Amino acid sequence: MKLTLKLLQNEFSAYENPQSEKEQDIVMAAEDVFAEFGFAGATTAELAKRAGVTERTLFKYFLSKFDLYKRILSGLLLSTIVPGHMSDLKERLQSLKPNFKDWYISILKARWEAVSKEPKKLKLLLGALLFSKEFSEIFGNLWKTNLYDTSLEAIRYFQEIGEIRKDLDPNQIVRNSFSLGASLLITKFVLAPKLPMDPKEEVETLFEIFYHGIKKDQ
Repeated sequence: MKLTLKLLQNEFSAYENPQSEKEQDIVMAAEDVFAEFGFAGATTAELAKRAGVTERTLFKYFLSKFDLYKRILSGLLLSTIVPGHMSDLKERLQSLKPNFKDWYISILKARWEAVSKEPKKLKLLLGALLFSKEFSEIFGNLWKTNLYDTSLEAIRYFQEIGEIRKDLDPNQIVRNSFSLGASLLITKFVLAPKLPMDPKEEVETLFEIFYHGIKKDQ
C-alpha cells in the first residue's frame, strides 16, 4: 500500500487512541527500537521483547512490521513534527526581529533545545527519510510549504533592509542555512551525542561561519 498523508492521518487516530495498554506498550517500545535500528534492522523478535509481549501477541495487534512502522510514522509526523517543530519554527521564522543575527541565533537555539528533549525523534525522522521515498515526499511537501517558503520571505526581507547581501540568491541562502542547522543537530544528537558541546557557543560559532565565512582577514 502506498504511503500517503491521508493514510498517516488515518493511522494517527489509532496512534492517539490505542485499543489497550498492551497496544500502547507495543507502540512506545517500537519508537525506541525503530529509532535505534531503523526499519530494516528492527526485528519483530526485538520489538516484541522490548514491549514485553510474544511475537504472536505483536502480530495480533499489527499484521506486519510495516503496519507497526506506519503507526509510528503517523505519530512522529502528526504528533511531534507538524504541530510541534514545524509550527514553532514557522512562527519564529515569521517574527523577523529584532535583527538578522538575533533572529537566526534564536531559531537555532530553539531547535537545539527542542531536539534535546526527544533526540530519538530525530533518529526516527532520519531513518524514515532514508527508508521511504514516499515518506520523504510527504515530509518534503510539508517542509516546503511551512518552512522553506516562509524562510525565503524572511531572507528577502533582510536583504531589502540591508542586513544581508542582495547579490546572493535567497534560495541558496535558505538551502545552506537549513543544511548547516540540520548538520549541527545531527552531529550532536546522532553522530556524537557524548561529545561535549555547549549549545550557546556552537550556535553562535555556526552563525559567525555562516554570516562571515572562514576566510582569514587580510
